[in-house]
Amino acid sequence: MKIHFKRTNFGAALLAAFLCMVIQLLILAGRDGGELHFESLFFFMNYLDGRNLFVQVMDPFRNDWGFYQARELSYLFDALDARFVAFLLKKHIVWFHSLCSLLLCGVMVFVQHYYTRKFFPKIPGMLVTLISVFFVLSMSVTGLNYFRCAKYLTATGLWGALFAAYSCCRYDGWKSRAAFIFSLLLMCLSDRQGFFFTAAFCGTMAVIMVWQSRCRSLLAVRRSRFVVLASLGALFFGIINNLYLTPALVKALNNYDVDFAYQRDFQLTFTSIKSGFLFLTGNAGNWFSSFTGDIFISALTGCLLLGGVAVELYCRYRRCENSWFFLFLLWFCALGAMLFCGSAMAARHPLIMLPDVVYGTYSINFLVITLFLLTLTAAGGRERFRKVLLGIVSAGILLRIGTEYLGERFAPEPQSFKGYHSGQHVLKEALRDPAFDEKRYLIPYRMELFLEFYRKNILTKE
Repeated sequence: MKIHFKRTNFGAALLAAFLCMVIQLLILAGRDGGELHFESLFFFMNYLDGRNLFVQVMDPFRNDWGFYQARELSYLFDALDARFVAFLLKKHIVWFHSLCSLLLCGVMVFVQHYYTRKFFPKIPGMLVTLISVFFVLSMSVTGLNYFRCAKYLTATGLWGALFAAYSCCRYDGWKSRAAFIFSLLLMCLSDRQGFFFTAAFCGTMAVIMVWQSRCRSLLAVRRSRFVVLASLGALFFGIINNLYLTPALVKALNNYDVDFAYQRDFQLTFTSIKSGFLFLTGNAGNWFSSFTGDIFISALTGCLLLGGVAVELYCRYRRCENSWFFLFLLWFCALGAMLFCGSAMAARHPLIMLPDVVYGTYSINFLVITLFLLTLTAAGGRERFRKVLLGIVSAGILLRIGTEYLGERFAPEPQSFKGYHSGQHVLKEALRDPAFDEKRYLIPYRMELFLEFYRKNILTKE
């Protein structure tokens, strides 16, 4: 008897998510358990110090060096990660990776794959799958090495918000409206980037609504108005949570007032705007090329990518297609928002421009927006553009795999913390073998504190 499998969008998306998670696990398996980031040494101990879980989560002073950012939801996932790592360490298994981030990557791939197939059936299934694989192979996604889920949570909400907003403007169903509101709230509670991109949603859709009103498309204006109002509502909730709700919980549970200085202490200058441009184009270059420490070469590759999109939009304009101006507005607003976000991050936290940090998780949300807009551009474009995009994505996948195994080894730490990088093998040996004497080696003091904490609070704990 023959068994027939019915092909569905749900099944294809589930298979793609499983495949991408397996690929990530295979990459992580070659990293010998990963590396414990110098910041995570203390964060890890904070989440395992015996206090109530809710008290630990609502403690930005310990969980974020006092830099209050109203992203306590991400601390909850960080705490769960720490407990999972501790469970394995008790069995002498070293696994300094984020299980929650890995699972969130699976959710993101499922959402991207399912809704791309559902909303854009003209895009070949092979291209959709390769985009999913390309996404998880990106340097900004496949790290999974820190107890920091903030950017992964925000990216999950961003994927949902992008597809839900498209569904709201195209079909206007109550499910898409509910999904959009939920996605925005997830973004606002996960990270300051989520709050910023919620504001970008509001501004972008307001521009599109004005354009639609000039075209006298009343139905389109009504649907766009919901997206704008929902974004405004999410922003208002984010402000109230940032200024009043979370500070009140922190005060009640940990008896101190949060410090808003980190949120206010930045100023945009020409230098920070230049850094933001290099951050945006440099990361775009590394998404579609091999990893390089030269940010200017990567920035050139990113500019070539944007040039290809510009050529496609110009060809649509020459053929008098109505979609060209809509896509132009989306790309223009998205690139402006990403440039402003990169500049603001560089102004407030200049360390993100270090060669070993600039291609980290900070750019995950930039990648999500770029891939969504590439998908949207390919959906109604020429067959030739889809073939070119298929070739670009395939080349990016091959280059990324070659980088992982033939290029430089994975090293998450900046050069200024080389001691933590070189001491990882001693730390791992001490965790795998209780009889190992790490005092024969010179390792950073924080690692010594971590090993002492591990032996007193994890290894001997029932």
